[in-house]
Amino acid sequence: MRYLRRQTLNRRAAYDNTLYVDTNGSVIMDSRTALKLPHGLGNAAVPAGGFGNADNERPVVPQNGMMRYNETTLDIEVYQGSTWRALRYRESGSITQQTLGVGDGDTVYFGPLNPAPPAITQRGYTWTGSNLLVIVENVIQLHTTNYTVVQNPTFSAETYYGTLSRTELVTATRLYFNTSLQTTGASGSSTTATLTFAAQPAAPFSIGETILVTGMTPYGYNGSAVVTACNETSVSYLNTTTGSQTVAGTITSTHAIYPALDITGATVTGTGIPALTTVSAYTTDLKTGALTSIDISNPIVGSPIIAGTAITIAESSQVGSGYYLLFSGPVPPGKPVTVLHGFDQ
Repeated sequence: MRYLRRQTLNRRAAYDNTLYVDTNGSVIMDSRTALKLPHGLGNAAVPAGGFGNADNERPVVPQNGMMRYNETTLDIEVYQGSTWRALRYRESGSITQQTLGVGDGDTVYFGPLNPAPPAITQRGYTWTGSNLLVIVENVIQLHTTNYTVVQNPTFSAETYYGTLSRTELVTATRLYFNTSLQTTGASGSSTTATLTFAAQPAAPFSIGETILVTGMTPYGYNGSAVVTACNETSVSYLNTTTGSQTVAGTITSTHAIYPALDITGATVTGTGIPALTTVSAYTTDLKTGALTSIDISNPIVGSPIIAGTAITIAESSQVGSGYYLLFSGPVPPGKPVTVLHGFDQ
């Protein structure tokens, strides 16, 4: 009579058969506690099978099917297709929706991505930006066709030309600009249209300023017009359309400024602005990204600055920190850039 013998691995129990190979060659683990995987450091930046790196304790000659716990990334990883890959867990990844700004017809860089993407993806490859969903207004953009991703880019100097939306008196240190806002309502009297928006700290459009209304329903409110009246919650212009708003639109001044970068420290010049004046703080509209106001380092001198007066803001070249979208051409004015990222987390 022949007896089947199982190998015993437990050094303290001669008849412990929780791990054995059956007659079919299958490895059987019959434990009710846990399996502790091989573990060690694993620098994600080191190619699989890298040699001589103190931060990489992966097998020198890995083979497909190997499994281990990576103490560097805190992931269970499997060697597959010539690369180490982290196992996916059941919980969903953290997908981030981020608005990177609004086009101005000149800017091609938008960023930085926040949170910053991983240097190495779940598949073990260097992150390139292909796992992004980029949308300009409502149009999906294609990676390498419409945009690429660059890290720590150098931005050339930018000069912005805006106009004041209200008169500012001598000694004032805050300037309000003709801007861009989304509408909250509309009404018409057959001769004059009035559009409303969220309350602003100052009138956002000067009388006589040319504005462009887009995206609204009724459609008759759309088009180019000259401002006849404006306060902190509404703007009026000559128009024969009547009826309430059913679809919100955008009111944009022809002089609206969309800062591509942080303009703190940029030089400010214009009538009534002292020499060596800079931007000490600024605000933009949360929905359109257009500049609404700046605080200046020196108060206005001489005489009041009249609404509609041109103001120049010049910023020097800067080096960005992080990952930025680089579009193949300038994003059109007023078009918001939105990105969904985190698909490779």
